[in-house]
Amino acid sequence: MCHARGRFVAVFVVVLLLGVMAFAAPAAEPIDVSYINTDVVFAAVIHPRKVLTDPQFEMMPIEVLQAAGKEYFAVDPLDIEEAIFIAGLAGLANGEPGMGAILRFAKPYDANAVTAKLGPQAVEVTFGGKKCLKVAWPGNPQFCVHMPNDKTLLVGNESQMRRMLTAENVDSPLIKLLKKADTSKTAVAVLDFATLRPLVMLGMQNLPPQPEAIEPFVKLPELVKSVELSVNLSDSFHLAIRVDGNDEKAAAELKDLAERAKVLAREMLLPMLTTEMERGADNTQLALSKYVQRMFNTTLDNIKVTQDGESVQIAMVQGSPTIATTGVLVGLLLPAVQSAREAARRAQSMNNMKQIGLAMHNHLATEGSFPAKAIVDKNGKPLLSWRVAILPYLEVAGEKLDFKLDEPWDSEHNKKLINKMPTVFANPNLGGQGTTNYLAADGIDAIFSGKGVSAQQITDGLSNTIMVVEADRAIPWTRPDDLEFDPEQPTKGLGTLRNGGFNALMADGSVRFILKTIDAGVLRALMTKAGGEAVQVP
Repeated sequence: MCHARGRFVAVFVVVLLLGVMAFAAPAAEPIDVSYINTDVVFAAVIHPRKVLTDPQFEMMPIEVLQAAGKEYFAVDPLDIEEAIFIAGLAGLANGEPGMGAILRFAKPYDANAVTAKLGPQAVEVTFGGKKCLKVAWPGNPQFCVHMPNDKTLLVGNESQMRRMLTAENVDSPLIKLLKKADTSKTAVAVLDFATLRPLVMLGMQNLPPQPEAIEPFVKLPELVKSVELSVNLSDSFHLAIRVDGNDEKAAAELKDLAERAKVLAREMLLPMLTTEMERGADNTQLALSKYVQRMFNTTLDNIKVTQDGESVQIAMVQGSPTIATTGVLVGLLLPAVQSAREAARRAQSMNNMKQIGLAMHNHLATEGSFPAKAIVDKNGKPLLSWRVAILPYLEVAGEKLDFKLDEPWDSEHNKKLINKMPTVFANPNLGGQGTTNYLAADGIDAIFSGKGVSAQQITDGLSNTIMVVEADRAIPWTRPDDLEFDPEQPTKGLGTLRNGGFNALMADGSVRFILKTIDAGVLRALMTKAGGEAVQVP
């Protein structure tokens, strides 16, 4: 199954990179629309062979693409003369939009080798009297492959393959758009929006009220007839989007919305993007944020909007085609930087929790028990969090926090201390001042289910019992409020702060990263101190 999943991922990467690198030489012949059925509403045309052999892309991982293509499909991407990716309405009623690709080769490929690579999972099926192979690799979507001749290869999901093999020679709206498009350009994509409009309008019926700045754009589907996107590289980088309106009046409204979109992108989207990047950032991340701002503003400055009758042209011209490769490199760099940043945050958070665990054990050694879940008044009413109770046992730099322990956390005196939270309670993934998400596991038979417990009362074992977790929500650190553990939904409130899981402080003072996919029964057992379950931290 792992091999099959790796094969699927490799194929996806090949297709993605071919799409990204579809910024090269022109097509030499008119577009062949064979196998494009009448309900296709989107098509994109690229020329992989010319892309991958163009000198300006010599720094791309061409060898990797070739190796993956040969390993998983027994075809060399450098042999693909033309690739047409299509999407249609076939199968939409069953929740599976039609997706397919038509690959045409410069020289014959080995059909037997392709069949062998598909493996024993491939079974023969027939659509419209034509045979194809239906493939179901374990854990991955099914798809079909048809080889009409040794220079043509069709790939698609079942609903689309059925329609491709029974396609009629009819000039549908999409085919007319495709024939009208200049496919001598580097890459071209067309969308028949008029056919798609009823579905879009149906989906918008229950659209909630939009912010005032966004409200004018809700009208877009009513105005658009078709869309064409083209990219061309020669001495410059030229990207153009042509949007055809229903009439000249609609086109004028579309032009106005395009200009508004540029303003909104600069005033709203860019600040949102950079604010997230700069939250808790180091110097490298701040520098990357400045670079993104510069590239974003430069790109917006180079976008020009014009109207010609019923059409609106949105074009961007750059002086050098290297912008294409620059975008790819930034796309590769950004996830790597963010991944490293997240790893640092996770490590810092684990260090914070270890310090909390050390303070817990100092409390245990001095008082004979871990702290109760709250400091309470004489009637048992919670006043302050256990986080305040462990302050004397933390190595906290700075002024001493002089709480009035007989007053609630939000009393006139105590609430002044909220913004003086020790850094040990500040999760690096959060930006709020005075708030923390290091919450105690509170529930039936949990360590923090009432009064402080001794080590002897944790009969499941200190290393097998969760004490504090990184929760999804943040609260004022002094408030006596924690994670209400739900035995029926053990992961509720956990695992969305960081990808894949959450940090947990065990009663022995160690910190573990718990996967959100953990078995529910195991997590329930780890949350209880004396359930008698024989489990260990996975």
